[in-house]
Amino acid sequence: MAGRDKVIDQGGKEKAVAAGKKRQANFELLRMTAMLMVVAMHFLSHTGGLPEAGQMPGARGTAAVLAESFCIVAVNVYVLISGYFLSESGFSLKRLLRLLFQVLFYTLLIPPVLVLAGVLPAGEAFQIYHIWQCLFPVQAGHYWFVTAYVVMYLFSPVLNAAAGAMTQKQLRITLMGLLVYFSLGKSVSILLFSSDRYGYDFGWFIFLYLTAAYIRRYGIRFFQEKKRGALVYFGSCAAVAGITLAALVVCARTGALEYYVTVPFHYNFIFCLTGALGLFIAFGSLRIRSEKLERCICRLSPGMFGVYLIHEHMDISARWTGWIIGTPSEHLGGYLMQMTESVLLVFLLAAAIDLVRGKCFLLAERLLAKTSFGKKCGEAIRRIDDSMGRQKG
Repeated sequence: MAGRDKVIDQGGKEKAVAAGKKRQANFELLRMTAMLMVVAMHFLSHTGGLPEAGQMPGARGTAAVLAESFCIVAVNVYVLISGYFLSESGFSLKRLLRLLFQVLFYTLLIPPVLVLAGVLPAGEAFQIYHIWQCLFPVQAGHYWFVTAYVVMYLFSPVLNAAAGAMTQKQLRITLMGLLVYFSLGKSVSILLFSSDRYGYDFGWFIFLYLTAAYIRRYGIRFFQEKKRGALVYFGSCAAVAGITLAALVVCARTGALEYYVTVPFHYNFIFCLTGALGLFIAFGSLRIRSEKLERCICRLSPGMFGVYLIHEHMDISARWTGWIIGTPSEHLGGYLMQMTESVLLVFLLAAAIDLVRGKCFLLAERLLAKTSFGKKCGEAIRRIDDSMGRQKG
């Protein structure tokens, strides 16, 4: 579809809109918001802000639970964005290779940089198991999200073909079956299911991908009114917080529900899913009218994945909060200030680094494309993409 694209409104009706930055900027802003949430959740995790099972939540613990509850939708949102667009654009080997080279850039470069900076012992950085995890980050699960995402992406041609061939009713029934398997049962069970991976796997990502494909094709009638998306997000996150705090109190007083204390923070928990859907649809109806803001968002958003790759690198993940704040404050006000400053610093610094990397990669790609080897590789990649039936838009 050249020059125009079809977008499903919240009432399920199709309407043609001009394809361009104005339509994309809302989702790019959502991508940025989701990454801020991810960094915030990792701050809470690495600083021990969240109360553990058996502990009665104090002021700081309660605030941490509230912050986590309103950020926990971030990963689901990120996958929904990918599924929404990939279900139309389809598989691209070039896109996959760019992602893999981006991952390898950080997994291979960060360890020697940290050794030179004196914050990582050389013996640890060049230990064979460590090197192997950096050389094969997807297979080794260096980043769990990347592993699940890459497998989901490899399945995308199959998922797109299936979603395109199924009727709306068939796709809805399939999604309901997957929802029951991945989410509904575990959301009410006080005992762990052996097959449950808490949403940290490609199976859950595939469900989210198909859900986004359904939204793109048919919409969801319940969200016909634009404000309902925001209400569902806030209501769902409030439910996550309320259930978690109640479970913590019960566990602290009786010793029961020790496992269930963590369940509302699982990505496949039902309210985590509904909250993500609400936020996704709320941003889907958002229109950014400032061209300057729109340009700023579209320039910054390509660096979002790099934010994740940098601050969650295995050699940085457990260290970055200590580098910035030292010891976490025990006082609520001080802790919230540390959290705000740390999240914004990591977000902006890592995004800036990845934007520079992106420009360097683009320049290298253009230079390589002028060589005979690059031309042969480019032609081979184009043939593969064409054979996969990738849609042009």
